[in-house]
Amino acid sequence: MRNKKKRIFNILLFIFVIFLTFYFVLRNNDMNQIMNYIRSVDIRYILIGFLIMFLFVLCEGFNLYRILKSLDHNIRIIDTIKYALVGFFFSSITPSSSGGQPLQLYFMNKDKLPISDCLVALIIQLFSFQVICSVLAIIGVLLNFNKLIGMGNLKYLLFIGFIVNIIIVTSLFIILFSRNLAIKVLNFIHKILNKFHFKGAQSFYDKAVDEMKNYHRSALFLKQHKGIIYRTFLVSFIQLFFYQSIPYFVYKSFGLGTYSIIDFVFMQAVLYVGVAFLPFPGAMGVSEGSFVILFKLFFPASILSSAMLISRGISFYLFVIMVGILLLIFILFSKYKQYKKVKNKN
Repeated sequence: MRNKKKRIFNILLFIFVIFLTFYFVLRNNDMNQIMNYIRSVDIRYILIGFLIMFLFVLCEGFNLYRILKSLDHNIRIIDTIKYALVGFFFSSITPSSSGGQPLQLYFMNKDKLPISDCLVALIIQLFSFQVICSVLAIIGVLLNFNKLIGMGNLKYLLFIGFIVNIIIVTSLFIILFSRNLAIKVLNFIHKILNKFHFKGAQSFYDKAVDEMKNYHRSALFLKQHKGIIYRTFLVSFIQLFFYQSIPYFVYKSFGLGTYSIIDFVFMQAVLYVGVAFLPFPGAMGVSEGSFVILFKLFFPASILSSAMLISRGISFYLFVIMVGILLLIFILFSKYKQYKKVKNKN
């Protein structure tokens, strides 16, 4: 009962933060005018945005599939897509995206995959993701340096974001080949699972520590097969390039065409790296406010708030709901299969 009340409280808190976010970002805008602009967009470009979000998840699923296959695991692509959906959903609803990888590892373990190999796969995927994020953002800063300098205090937030991202990338590289640091990561994951009150969190942790003797073997195998790493980076680049292009397709949906997709991709990359480290689920509040500041360079002032709502709706709010529904279907279907299996045995 206590755990149930805590979950309800967390959901209500999440909704309250969403309400506050939109109140402070939109309080000086005419909502009727915003809704009129939203109703006037070309829906074809909005659908492209949602397709990109599914591509985003598919790319991560494909990377995990390739890595786990290379480590001789009989895994289906549908399973790794499920892990990618789990990662997106729990990263979106937890501060600083801290819940994504721990819950992915938990679900992988439930599917009888060795924790040491899964941890290596997740670290490689995350490492490639963060490196590509950093590269795109650095290019974005170089291309827009003069514009960013005039952004007031926002430029300091972006600078801190870059420093945090560099620390994350360096740490992931070291962890990949250090068993002791990997065990510290498992300690963190154990705390996250306990926070979510997952059954079997302790037995999961005990099993994980026992399996870590194989961690170095898995990491060494991938080090000796660099082609897998290179292909993972390539897919991560495709994943992030298109993900960062969502504001461009929102821009096109308003019938605008002065700026190119490259302008939007690199500016969005700067925004993403700048706010990802903040301790709010999905960087709510700061992402919306920063979008309004950065993208006023591209959008007319009259439609800027509408563009922000649509862009964040596609890349975060609506997609989180859609993924939550998909995960619920996955879980219910899995439970139904277990029920049928037990029933057939009897």
